[in-house]
Amino acid sequence: MIGPGGLQLLIWFDSYMLLALLACCIVAGYGLERRPLFGLRLAVAAAVECLWAGVWTYQWILAKAPLWEPGGIVICKYLGTYLLTIGTFRLCLRCGWSAALYGGTTGYILQHCAERITEIAQAALGIPPGWGEKLLLAACTALICLCFVLVFRNRYDISEYDRYSNGEGDVMLLTAAAAAGAVIVLEPLIRIELGLTLNERGMIYLNVISVLFSVLAMVVSMCQMRQAESKKKAQIATQLLHTERSRYALEKEAVDAINIRCHDIKHQIAALGDVGRERELREIERLVDIYDCGLKTQCAALDVVLASKSLMCLNKQIELTCMADGRRLAFMEDADIYALFGNILDNAIEAVEQLDDEERRLISLSVHVREHFLHVSEENYYSGDLVMDRGLPMTTKEDKRFHGFGMQSIRMLTEKYGGDLRLRASGGIYRLSILFPIV
Repeated sequence: MIGPGGLQLLIWFDSYMLLALLACCIVAGYGLERRPLFGLRLAVAAAVECLWAGVWTYQWILAKAPLWEPGGIVICKYLGTYLLTIGTFRLCLRCGWSAALYGGTTGYILQHCAERITEIAQAALGIPPGWGEKLLLAACTALICLCFVLVFRNRYDISEYDRYSNGEGDVMLLTAAAAAGAVIVLEPLIRIELGLTLNERGMIYLNVISVLFSVLAMVVSMCQMRQAESKKKAQIATQLLHTERSRYALEKEAVDAINIRCHDIKHQIAALGDVGRERELREIERLVDIYDCGLKTQCAALDVVLASKSLMCLNKQIELTCMADGRRLAFMEDADIYALFGNILDNAIEAVEQLDDEERRLISLSVHVREHFLHVSEENYYSGDLVMDRGLPMTTKEDKRFHGFGMQSIRMLTEKYGGDLRLRASGGIYRLSILFPIV
């Protein structure tokens, strides 16, 4: 039992820890929706954490016959605080236990790192206990949260974690939580066993190791999030490809029927050409030619795509030009050709239709052989800023959860046939280039 003289300092530290944990968890859980009665839930959780800390602080300082030795009391106090932090995350925010474990672990690690970095700086700068120490602790906490936001927060979205993980493969997340728990348990035991004080070199080394170990645990948990996200997106992209296959079969039947009808209509137009109303007949013939004349690439799947997208472009006052040798696409399945070029043109149409300048409402597509590669090239104008994420343009739609998989499908199909996908956007022109090796 330590003397009553340390009671005030310990109470202040417990209060700081509770507030710092709250701040760090807000940063880690930003984007999650609050549960009903959020304020009441948070107040109850904070009261429970204060009560937990108070019980063990009493055992540590004031109890004449404490339950355990100081090391055991410290372990129970902070390990319990860690678990309560995870529970608070789950109680107050709309998330599953996987996201709560990730958020609680991240929040606790951020607070722990801020505290240990403060001790390292205090020892290095020779700052005595007092207001200087408290201001340094607050500054380190703010700095750690800022660094997390700048380095990690924009790359990992906790609001998506439960949707991506579905509770599958959380081994790395549990490993990170176990690592955080090990830091909580082992660090005080080492301090007490070795009798280390703040300014000793051994204490500085221990704090450095603790910070590095904690950051490693956080990175491991984030890797788990990225793995779950990539796996889920791959599943969704695969489902989209299956959907594209079914849609291709239906559209091919429709286009074949339209082509037959177009052939009949052209003969009827030729027969009626001398009767009059030549302007109307020429307009009908122009519409018929969309399907019957200008889209013969000697690849049925590509013809289907071009037929439907050409009609779409006509309705949107967009000029689509295509120079393609469809015979060179024989190494690809028809459904994959449909999905690949359909997604390429859908993205281009979406970008071009936002332009007001009619002279820039152009889309150019080409398929030709270059040396030992089949080169697929598409160019179109765009407006605004195009942000790239891991080599792919980010969707501009407000709801990003259900969009952006078209580019994922393009990348998957490119990789399926051993191709190389390159994207460039500069000067208001977007360029897509795919090179497929020719066997």
